[in-house]
Amino acid sequence: MSPRRARSTFEKLISRGQRPTGVFVMSTDSATTGIFGASGYDWVLIDREHGVMDNSDMRAHLMAAEAHGLVSAVRVLENNAAMIQQALDAGAQAIMVPKVDSAESARRAVVASQYKAGGRGMCPVVPATNFSGAQWGEYAAELNDNVLIIPLIETMKGVENIAEICAVDGVDYIFFGLADLSQDLGIDMTLDIDRLVELWKVVATTARSKGVRAGAPLGYGFDDLADFGTLDSDLMTLRAAAEEALADFKKSILGGAQAAG
Repeated sequence: MSPRRARSTFEKLISRGQRPTGVFVMSTDSATTGIFGASGYDWVLIDREHGVMDNSDMRAHLMAAEAHGLVSAVRVLENNAAMIQQALDAGAQAIMVPKVDSAESARRAVVASQYKAGGRGMCPVVPATNFSGAQWGEYAAELNDNVLIIPLIETMKGVENIAEICAVDGVDYIFFGLADLSQDLGIDMTLDIDRLVELWKVVATTARSKGVRAGAPLGYGFDDLADFGTLDSDLMTLRAAAEEALADFKKSILGGAQAAG
């Protein structure tokens, strides 16, 4: 499981004028990751912040992502070195870190992902290394250079400090979190979407000026400036499909009854 694949896959798609498109997975069942992989998505964000899953569930999702050629990212519960290390040891290729609002918090996340003094703990007997310490120096150097740490910009402080966050060595991608940002601002995520779009423009253009890729949820007005993004979550997609199927069935029954009458 190469740590290089996340960065190289994203950059290859972007260079072709494509937008790497992913989905949040929150289900404990890794079959959902398999379904999105089979459907042609590029990456999956395994949500340990809001998804109700344990380490075994996370590992199963990571294995499903690997089997289906998906880039795998894990959103950790908080900016915590142990949680970042745990996800990387399990095989995550990228880490999304909630509520990064300063250069210091971004730097702390990056350090937690690095095999170096004061950084990530070293253990070769983990899934990410295929349980082998062979050629450890080469593996560690490759991971240090290629693991993606993706700060989640979802507070006004994070928006205000976006330039310094993007200036941190090791931050090459950021993601815009409209839900928590709307809550932080005390506005409605839907009714006040225009204000969120304006803030997104500040974040995205500043990130790009620093050579950093900017990602966002797609379909909300952020698409034009988004280098990569997500389309909903597995469970919301399931609910929407379930509601549509039920509505169509009821409509057909009603239509049949009216025709019979």
